Amino acid sequence: MVWQREDKIAYEIFLVKHKIVLVFFAFLFAALSAKLFYMQIIKGKNYRNISEQQRMHNTRERAPRGIIYFDDASVMAGNEFTYVALFNPFEQQKMPSDEVIDELNKILGRDIRSAMDTGWRNGKAVKLAENLSLEEMFKIREKRIALNGIAVVQEPRRIYAKSEINSHVSGYTGEIRADEIEELSAEGYKPGDFIGRGGIEQTYDKYLQGADGGWQIEVNAKGYQTKAFQYVPARIGASVYTTINAKLQEAAYDALQKSSTGRGAAVVLDAKTGAVKALVSSPGFDANKVNTKDFAKYLKDKKLPLFNRALQALYPPGSIFKIVTFAAAMEILDIDLKETDYCTGHFELGDRWYACSVKTGHGSVNAITAMAYSCNVVFYQFGLKLGVKNIEKYAKEFYMGQKTGIDLPNEKRGFVPNPEWKKMKTKMSWLQGDTVILAIGQGALWVTPIQMADMICAVANKGDYYRPYVVDRVVTFNGEEVFKHTSQMHDPIDLSDKSWDMLHKALLETVEVGTARRSKLPGIKIAGKTGTAQNPQGEDHAWFVSYAPADDPEIALAVIVENGGGGGLNAVPIAKRIYETYFEIMPAEETQKEVKQ
Repeated sequence: MVWQREDKIAYEIFLVKHKIVLVFFAFLFAALSAKLFYMQIIKGKNYRNISEQQRMHNTRERAPRGIIYFDDASVMAGNEFTYVALFNPFEQQKMPSDEVIDELNKILGRDIRSAMDTGWRNGKAVKLAENLSLEEMFKIREKRIALNGIAVVQEPRRIYAKSEINSHVSGYTGEIRADEIEELSAEGYKPGDFIGRGGIEQTYDKYLQGADGGWQIEVNAKGYQTKAFQYVPARIGASVYTTINAKLQEAAYDALQKSSTGRGAAVVLDAKTGAVKALVSSPGFDANKVNTKDFAKYLKDKKLPLFNRALQALYPPGSIFKIVTFAAAMEILDIDLKETDYCTGHFELGDRWYACSVKTGHGSVNAITAMAYSCNVVFYQFGLKLGVKNIEKYAKEFYMGQKTGIDLPNEKRGFVPNPEWKKMKTKMSWLQGDTVILAIGQGALWVTPIQMADMICAVANKGDYYRPYVVDRVVTFNGEEVFKHTSQMHDPIDLSDKSWDMLHKALLETVEVGTARRSKLPGIKIAGKTGTAQNPQGEDHAWFVSYAPADDPEIALAVIVENGGGGGLNAVPIAKRIYETYFEIMPAEETQKEVKQ
C-alpha cells in the first residue's frame, strides 16, 4: 500500500510537469504565431518595402539647376558640364589589377588607389576625379575595354554671366551642410545636394532644384552592387525669369566702380510696378569662384565684397530725409511759399550752434529753395515746429524702419529713433537738439538703399507704395508656370494733393538749379534729392534719390557712394549714367569724342 501511494504521487507530479510543459509550448507557439502574424500580415508590406530598399540602390546623376534669365531672356545663371571619372565596382569579380590602377594614375596625374580600394570594400560607386580635361576624358574612353569598371560621366556646374556685377542678385550655390540637412530633410534635401546661398539662388531654391537621375542598382546582402536595372535621366530645375535689366546693371556697377571709393550701392525700380530693374553692390564677387581657393580671398577682403550693401548696409539718410520733413511740414505747418527765411550758415539753439550745408549761408530762401539747395537752417526750424513725434509719425508713413519685403534674403530693417528708445538706451531724455538733427536725417536714424529707392518710388507715384520684386515668373522644363508675381502694395502715404505738388516742385528745383543739377539730361526732366550723410567713423556718405521723367515717372532710383563725401558731387554722376543708359542717351564725353573724330 505504501508503494502504491508513492507511485501515485509520482505519477501525479509527472502529469503536472507534463501539463506545465504543454502550456509553456502552447504559449510559445501562440507568441510565435502572433509575432509572425504581426510581421507578415500587419507589418509585412512595410518590411517588404524596407527589404526592397536595401536590395535596390540608386547611383546619383546630379540634375542641372534651372536657368536664371534677365528681363530680355539672356542668361544670368546657367550650367556647364564637367567630366567626372567614376569607379563602379558592381559586376566586377575582383579589384582592378595594379596595371589598370597605374594606367589611371598616369592619365589623371594623381594616385587614385585609395579611392578605388574604398569603393571596392564598400561595394559602392566612388568619384575618382572631377573637372577632367578633354585630354583626360578621351584617354580614359580610348582604353575603356582595359579599364574595367571605370566610367566617365558628365556633371553640371553652375556658371554665372558677368558674375561680379550680378553676384548680389543671383547669389551662388554651395554644398548643403550637416546642420542644414537636419532642418531641410523633410523638404527632400539630402547629403551632397547643392543649395542656393544668397540672392535668387536662395529665395527660389525650391524651384531651381532639379530632380536627380541615375542607374537603379541591385545589391547583395553584404551591400555589394551586383546588377544595373534601369536608367532614370536627371531633370533640370525650373527657369526663373527676373525683372533685372543687364544693361542697367552693368552701367550702375561700372559707374560705382569708377566712383571716388568704388564702394556703394544702386537700386533702380520700375516706378509703375515696383519691379527691380537694377540692384548692385560694389564691390561684388565672382560666384564662379565659390568652390575655389580664390573665394577665400573674398572672406578676408576688408572691402567686404560678400556684403550686399543694397539690402544689408545701414546708413544715416542725411538730407534725403528732408523729403519726409518737407512732407510733414506741408501737411502740419501750413507753409506759405511766399514767406522766406534768411540763412546765415548756422542755427543757434540754446548754447549750441548747428551748421548749414553751406558755411556762408544761403541768404533768403523759402521752403522750395531750401529743399533745392539743401538748407539745413530752414529744416532745423521745421523740425522744432513739428516736434519729434510728428517727424517719427511721417517717417513711419514713409515706411522707414521697416523691411520693403523684396524677394531677396537677408534684408535689414533700418531704424527710426524716438524719445522712448533714447530713454531706454541711454537713460537720458530726448532734447530739442536731437529733434533738429533728426529733421535733417542724422542721429540714430538708419536706412538701406533699397528702402530709399522704394521711398522715392512712392513719392514719384504720389503715395502709392509698391513692394519691390526681382522675379517675375517661374516656368518648369515642360512649360508649366508655377509662380507668377502679382503686384503687392502697402497702404498709400496719406498726403494732400497740394503737399505732393509742392514736394514734386521742390525735387524738380533741386535738379534744375540746386544740388543735383549735375544730373540734368537734354529732353528729360528729373526730380530728386541729394544727401550727405555724416559718418563719425570716416568720410561722409554720398546719397542721391530721384525719378524720371518727372511728369510721368518710369523709373526711380537710389544711389549711395560709401565714404563718397557730397551727394551732388559723387552720387549724382552715377545716377546720370544710369539714366543715360535707360533713355539711350549718349554720354556727353562720348559725344565730344565723336565730334573730335
